[in-house]
Order: sequence, then structure tokens, then C-alpha cells
Amino acid sequence: MNKLKISQVQFQASHIPTLNAEILEKSFNNILKFKPHLICTPECSNIITNDKNYLISNAPYQNTCPVLKMAKDFAKKNKVTINLGSLLLKVKNQRKLVNRSYFINNNGVIEKTYNKIHMFDVKINKKEKHQESSLFQAGIKITYAKINNIKLGMTICYDLRFPSLYRKLAKKDCAIILVPAAFTRPTGKDHWEILNRSRAIENNVFIVATGMCGNHHMNRKTYGYSLLVDPWGKIVNTAKNKPSILNSTINLLEVKKIRKKIPSLKYE
Repeated sequence: MNKLKISQVQFQASHIPTLNAEILEKSFNNILKFKPHLICTPECSNIITNDKNYLISNAPYQNTCPVLKMAKDFAKKNKVTINLGSLLLKVKNQRKLVNRSYFINNNGVIEKTYNKIHMFDVKINKKEKHQESSLFQAGIKITYAKINNIKLGMTICYDLRFPSLYRKLAKKDCAIILVPAAFTRPTGKDHWEILNRSRAIENNVFIVATGMCGNHHMNRKTYGYSLLVDPWGKIVNTAKNKPSILNSTINLLEVKKIRKKIPSLKYE
């Protein structure tokens, strides 16, 4: 398979998991006419809020998450692979939550999961700071999934600022790297596009960066502007800051072609 059809769902998530399951299912149904091989969603696809206590109380467990159940059922029924960019979940006998990405195959089976490695601990300005490590258990394992022997690296949001992770995935022969995100507005405006294009150029990979957008519970704001970048660093498809669906067809032969032109992966 050289051509891959990818649909990215950029949406404005709520703080209520059941509502997000409904919003996403509606979007997934709208996508079916494109006949994608892969559907991608953003980080925080099941719940988003600025209120830590609310999140701790209302984040579901994996086996009770309505977004995960809906996605598995949808994938199986419609024979489509789905990357739930990330779900915020409780884990039994663990104080901290996980920020976990799911790769669900076209039989509705969870094939791979990836726990976000790099915690978003930042102070952007006087009004906005984030301390993800106080709430989430960081992942430790580099992960990739496959569609018909095409390797797709799994990353989440803040990981984008750590080039070594992307290099390791490219060295494992990933042709595509997934970047689900809920980027902040200030950092998004200045860094989102250039970081995604940089990771694509450095590693000669397709970057599929699917962003959360809009205004959320307790004044959380996200940037949107989902992108699909080719291995030369050109933007193939992009959205603004409003709910959107990006449908793109990519040619995987471009990865080989560009790695032949600029064989930088070989020389380190």
C-alpha cells in the first residue's frame, strides 16, 4: 500500500465524556464517504478542563470510557483504523491519571497504546501555567503502530518539543508520526507550525498533527490549526481554530524518495 487516506477530526471537546463520544461519532459518520484508512483525533478527546479536581473526579477508567467504547465499536462496524489522540484516564491502584493514546485496528481491537512521555510543566505567562506531572504519570516507552506494514510513530502534544523522540521513531523506520495535541493559544501561535514542519524535515516523515480547538470548561483555551505535513516540510492540509475535518491522501513513496535525496538519517 503506497497511498494512505487519513481523516483528522479537530473538535471543541467538552468536560463531559459521554458528550464527546456523541460529537466524535457524528464526525466519524461524516467522514465515511471519504473512505479513510485512518481517522485521527486530538489530545484530551474524552475530557478537557482547567479544573484539576473536576478532572480527578470525572476522568473515567479505560473500561468505562464512552469515547473508547464508541471508537472500538465504530472501527469494527466500519472497518476503519482509529487513533484516539489521547484519553485522560484513571488507573486502578494508581494516584495519578494517564494521558494515553490509542491505536484501534479495523477490527475494533486496541493494537497499541502510548502514554505521553514528556509532561507539560511550564509557566507561559503570569496567567497561564501548567504542571502536568502533578496530575499525570509519565510514560516511559517509545511506541509505534502499523497499518499494512506502514509504521506510524505515536507521540502526544508536548512531545513535539523533544526532537530525540522523533529521531528514534524515524530510526525505527516510521514513515508517519502522529501528533495529537491540545496546544495552548500563545505557544500555538508562535511554535505549532514551525515545530511540526521541523520534525517532518529533520526525519523525512509525514507529520499528522491533529489539534483540539476552541474554548473549554473553566476557561481552558486550545489553539486548533491541525496540520498534515509532508516529508519535505510542506503543508499538505490545514485547519483554522474551529471544528473541522481534514481529509488527505498521502503517497508513502515520498518518504523513500526524500530519504534518498537527503539521507541524513543514515549519517548519525
